[in-house]
Amino acid sequence: MSTRKTKNLTKSDLRYLLIDSLKTYSDNVYYIDGNNPYRFSLNKKTTYILIRNVHESGKGRSNPDECRFQVSNSIGLVKALKSRVNVIVLGFFADENVFTAWDPLVFNNRFDSDFMDTSVKKSRSVYSRFSVQESANQNKIANYVDDNNQSIISFKPEYLGLYLENIDNIHNLDESELHKLIEFSDNENVEDFAGSISLGNEQLVVTHTRFKRDPNFRRKVYEAYNNKCAMCGIQLELIEAAHIVPHSHEVGTDDISNGLGLCSLHHTAYDKSLIYFDHNFTIKVNKNKMKYLEKMGLDGGFRKFEELAFEKLQLPQNHILKPNTENISIANQIRGIN
Repeated sequence: MSTRKTKNLTKSDLRYLLIDSLKTYSDNVYYIDGNNPYRFSLNKKTTYILIRNVHESGKGRSNPDECRFQVSNSIGLVKALKSRVNVIVLGFFADENVFTAWDPLVFNNRFDSDFMDTSVKKSRSVYSRFSVQESANQNKIANYVDDNNQSIISFKPEYLGLYLENIDNIHNLDESELHKLIEFSDNENVEDFAGSISLGNEQLVVTHTRFKRDPNFRRKVYEAYNNKCAMCGIQLELIEAAHIVPHSHEVGTDDISNGLGLCSLHHTAYDKSLIYFDHNFTIKVNKNKMKYLEKMGLDGGFRKFEELAFEKLQLPQNHILKPNTENISIANQIRGIN
């Protein structure tokens, strides 16, 4: 039996991990709802993601390389299964900073009938290998085929979007083909790229979506905010026109009421859910995101960052130019603020 210690992330931590990972692949991504499984939109396609911490396999299992997590028939999972949208099953091994993914077709077929009755609690275990996750940490992606001939894939977080976009085909690839897909994606990681690659009998898609800013929107925001950051007041030609509701979202317009003048630091912090504001325009640090960053060892410089912001947004006097309150609610929801 394995005796290794592994780090665990909370549900909130795991949600922010998913948001951050998907945003490295595309601007056209946002959190919709759910409390594990979570529902996301990636390039306008809806996906449920069930995620758990990977840990040692426990008593009764003799292979020290084996790891697992358990899936139970929660109300949220049953709802996701009934939606007939693929439920993506991910394990996260924080020690190696990699995801492990099980074929959703196999998962849905296995749990669909067993899990529909939530009056009786049921759980099932899914298994992987520590060595495969270690290999993925070193080589970006790795896989192994279990006794049921299922390909289980481990990969670095920045490839989550690529995995989801190719969910119907990717588990049919062998490891050499998986590495070719990663290499193709890395080489074509440019703005607004959309292409495909044939691997074996499968056609795989790579789409890196980065939305271009409307120059008129930028000009209107600069003028409304006097070329200053609404969160810290800095100018120095560091001002950017930020969208409150991202323009990839169906209601994300280029109206000035959906805009905000932010410096490059606060723009990035806002889009990454580290900092946000409420209906009273009070600026707040997202404590749940900070807890996640602390666990991941990414919280350096927080005290300096916290001192940079005003208590409230510095907004235009004209109420027509101020952020729309409905946009604020939508923006906080899709950024995972709660």
